[in-house]
Amino acid sequence: MSELLILFPLLLILLGFGFAEYILHIYRRNKIPIRIHVNGTRGKSSVTRLIASGLKKGGYRVLAKTTGTVPRLILPDGSEKNIIRYGAPNILEQKFAIQEAEKQGVDAIVLECMALVPFNQKVSEEKLVRATHSVITNIREDHLEIMGPEKKDVALALSGSIPESKVLFTSEKEFFPFFQEITKRKKTEIIPTHPGKYSHLNYMQGFAYYEHPENVILALEVCESLGVKPEIAIQGMWSHSPDLGASFFAEYDLGEKKIAFANGFAANDPRSAASIWENAILRFPAYSYKVALVNCRKDRPERSEQMAKEILSWKKNSPDLILIAGEETEVFQKTCLKLSSGNPKMENLKSMNAGEVLGFFKIFLPSNSMIVGLGNIGGLGLELLEHLKQTGMMKG
Repeated sequence: MSELLILFPLLLILLGFGFAEYILHIYRRNKIPIRIHVNGTRGKSSVTRLIASGLKKGGYRVLAKTTGTVPRLILPDGSEKNIIRYGAPNILEQKFAIQEAEKQGVDAIVLECMALVPFNQKVSEEKLVRATHSVITNIREDHLEIMGPEKKDVALALSGSIPESKVLFTSEKEFFPFFQEITKRKKTEIIPTHPGKYSHLNYMQGFAYYEHPENVILALEVCESLGVKPEIAIQGMWSHSPDLGASFFAEYDLGEKKIAFANGFAANDPRSAASIWENAILRFPAYSYKVALVNCRKDRPERSEQMAKEILSWKKNSPDLILIAGEETEVFQKTCLKLSSGNPKMENLKSMNAGEVLGFFKIFLPSNSMIVGLGNIGGLGLELLEHLKQTGMMKG
């Protein structure tokens, strides 16, 4: 009984501190007039950066937070800070980003939705962000073990970030009617993108890396809704720094041979992986030996299985060689062997680090090789990109 008499007042004190902290969060949040919450399966980090850079060029003071390849705060002066995590990612990061934004005296904050669990997506929006503008890039078959089991379940999960009585921008076509129903119920306006709307700008010409057109169009729509002319916003987007996981296509000199490389490590759903693969083939017609390099993660066995099934379905432009690297590569390998009617040419590079993988390229691949990195950006993916920058000479 005496223990309860001690614990109960302590509990009340803790609850009081928590309530006071939440009231302070609301005060800070409401001092930021424009709050943009970016969700979706693919392209969240890119769209977050594009919107922020477009608004900044239009005269807004903006802070952005991305949780893509490496979690970052992008400050109003354009500098970036890594977000240090102690343990697993937590949606309370959004609170700290808003705290920093209020401290910086911004007009607008652009936050990438970091939650995967459907309940957390809803809590992140309703309790932490309270967006004035919501964005859903697209719905793809990824993280089905958390948001699935089916693609429609992913759409339902992501809809938790749609605010009440505000506005939603989306590039999604298949589930657009579904989002229309939800926005009607929430009294929120929904704005779809139209591919031809900004064609007069030649908006893709100024990017120094490969950006997806639908991401640019979506960002332009958001910026225009906030009074920034597309001609102004696109100038900011062309000059911004991309996420570390952004797709790119380049040629490298590796000693006596040249290779073509496409970074699709962050394109870890089937549709995105196929798009990067086809784009690489179109970009590099002179490189006829096609190599799929799949970086596996031990905490994503379902993604390894999914990626194996996808690559085996590429009958018309199938890889001449599949390289498997990273962790728990056996899941990918077993799936391929189980489903393949033939015997796909495959090399398991599980024991190799990024430098050794690059050495494999130099020694064992023919000079006309086109390599496409797929699967996961974390770990070996990032390390290999860094090695390519250091040891290869980018030609284009």
